[in-house]
Amino acid sequence: MRCVILALLPAALFAQPASRDFDPAIFKAPPAEYRGHAMWSFNLTTLNENAIVSGIREMAKLNYGGFFIEAGGGPIPGRTPPGPGVAFLSPEYFRFYKLALEEAKRQGMEVILYDDYRFPTGTVGGQMAMQYPQYMAKSLNMAEKDVTGPAHADLAIPQGIYVGAVLMNRDTNELVDVSGRRTGDRVATDVPRGNWKLMAFYLAEGRARVVDYLDPEAMTKFISMTYDKYAENFGTYFGNLIRQTFYDEPSMHHADRMWTPGFNAAFEKRYGYSPMKNYPALWYDIGPRTAAARNALFGFRAQLFSENFIKRLNDWCAAHHLVFGGHLDQEEPLNPTPLNGDLLKVFEYQSAPTVDDIWWYGRSNPSYKIVTSAAFNFDHPIARAETYAAYRVLDGKIAFQVAMDQFAMGINFQIPALTPQPKRPELNDYVGRLSYLLQHGRHVADIAVLYPIASLRAQYHNIGGQQFAMAEGEQPPQIAENVYAREGGPAHGIDYQGVGDALYRSLRVDFTYLHPEVLVDRCILDGNKLVLDNRENREEYRVLILPSGDVLSAAAAAKIKKFYDAGGMVIATGALPTRSAEFGKDKEVQQAIADVFGVSPGEPLKADVRRAQDRQNFYVFWYYTKKNKAGGNAIFLPVVDPWLMDFALKLVLPARDVDIQEPLGAIRTGNEYEGALTYIHKVKGGRDIYFFANSSAKRIDTKVVLRGQKSLRIWNPHTGEQQPAEFTQGESSTTVHLVLPSVSSLFYVE
Repeated sequence: MRCVILALLPAALFAQPASRDFDPAIFKAPPAEYRGHAMWSFNLTTLNENAIVSGIREMAKLNYGGFFIEAGGGPIPGRTPPGPGVAFLSPEYFRFYKLALEEAKRQGMEVILYDDYRFPTGTVGGQMAMQYPQYMAKSLNMAEKDVTGPAHADLAIPQGIYVGAVLMNRDTNELVDVSGRRTGDRVATDVPRGNWKLMAFYLAEGRARVVDYLDPEAMTKFISMTYDKYAENFGTYFGNLIRQTFYDEPSMHHADRMWTPGFNAAFEKRYGYSPMKNYPALWYDIGPRTAAARNALFGFRAQLFSENFIKRLNDWCAAHHLVFGGHLDQEEPLNPTPLNGDLLKVFEYQSAPTVDDIWWYGRSNPSYKIVTSAAFNFDHPIARAETYAAYRVLDGKIAFQVAMDQFAMGINFQIPALTPQPKRPELNDYVGRLSYLLQHGRHVADIAVLYPIASLRAQYHNIGGQQFAMAEGEQPPQIAENVYAREGGPAHGIDYQGVGDALYRSLRVDFTYLHPEVLVDRCILDGNKLVLDNRENREEYRVLILPSGDVLSAAAAAKIKKFYDAGGMVIATGALPTRSAEFGKDKEVQQAIADVFGVSPGEPLKADVRRAQDRQNFYVFWYYTKKNKAGGNAIFLPVVDPWLMDFALKLVLPARDVDIQEPLGAIRTGNEYEGALTYIHKVKGGRDIYFFANSSAKRIDTKVVLRGQKSLRIWNPHTGEQQPAEFTQGESSTTVHLVLPSVSSLFYVE
């Protein structure tokens, strides 16, 4: 289906010539399509023609290439009286919207179609809940009762939509589906000998204000109320003045534990069996089947979200000559299971993966590389960032720091908040130059880091219910489910974001997060290289890193072994997988991992144990290594440390694609982040493009060794000018003299 979607997109949308020629005139003065597109709004309470026209003209003076229109204020559906102003999606609203479109056309600007009333997407400004309450999102709840058998058990089902019931033996974890033993509002069943828990599952309604993203029928209604109305009114602008769309902050945590009435039927239709017996795993450890059960249920929910929300809207946009995009809520937590299900694979069907950079500089660093990796994984040439919204501190310096960081991480289109700051026109030109050179092309990275989604799903469980013994008189903890879900819950021993930070900001080595399904379905072996075999973004990895995690699909484990057997280089950190994401395949995963790393619980060690010493800091590390006759090398690092990671990479990757000759950088996260020296390497039209960004306070004067012989020229994104580059060519490398003042960047273009 991916190929069909791409074929439907008009060639003019974000198209760039396949020629080796980059136009210096475009780079010097980037046109509207590349410059920042502002986040703008209609205040429907006070909306008037003068405010629209003057607002757009002011954005044009600030050199914005376009804007989206986010509606807020105005009459409130269901309120008596509804309040003053223009009703959302009314004829008067569309009259004002057309006025904005025509003024944008006069100013040479573009408009991004913002798809709802404020955020999160899925409310239609309250109209969805008022008119179609049956299509609103629902939360999966559970009632339970402990029973000692033999006995007859009776459990009341709270008000809601009945899903099913299960008996779980609390000692043996035996599961019995008793869904058919419902009588009215109760489940009544005979309980065998032993200690059991009777659990009834139901959907609670009325708690969420967003549409049921998981239900195709609900999404059809949402599309008819929003996207279709814009098409009826402004379809002639699609593909020209309006070329992109924007959804805003949908997430499954908006309904606490989002679930849908058709879940079981859809699951059984796809997989051929009922999922009901596995529902207790959503709350409890059910023994050896826990990891596979949670992957089955949470994985299918993520698929429903991706297919019925993302793909449905992307298909609609493709058919209407629009590039579909938007960002999800809460992209930073380690575990995306309760939020979007899978922050990487969720963008499989989204033409323009998008991330949200909000609150403060550096906050969104963890999510950038996941979202841009999704673009690389699924061959999407555009990756966007909503930027600067609600920043606590924002000045000209921070604005440029953010921009150069995000483009070095793989972003190539910016949607900035309309905030007052100096040098805004210069910033929009700067962003335009970055977009021009970095959109499309092939990302070059030696390293793939496997995204540990199976381990993340296996760890996550809902809260509620008695999960541990209480002392007499002790009260169970009160935890707000939506807060717990919003933050992703605990993620014990998960280090993939730490591995990413160590690589990118300390070692200054670029990488791509690789989804395990992409590893299996889209990657091929070429000698001792692992190749992401996409049409445009065809990446060649020399090293595969497995971050800490104890669950992996059997197919992914087999592919890793195949890579190692062919002479591939594999590094693992923290903990090795011992459980399968599928039922009954734990031994397959254990055997494949043991064959690669020589380390297996309860088995004799088949790897060499080596010592590594960081003499400067007096640290001593131990690691495991196992080699094969094909030249493959598997290294297991029990701890993640930047120095040890650098040491291991030097063993398996002696000649890096880009080797910045600077000491290891300090890793600072959250509020402590102050900038870094980073880069991205892309190939477009057969030409190498290296973008180096120094967002730190330190002046950089260093050597950079590039693999291969290159003839390079500097393109300066701050000025639009070009100049000769200082470099020397070796037999199989090129050394560049890189000088970057604080908060500055340069392109080196072949």
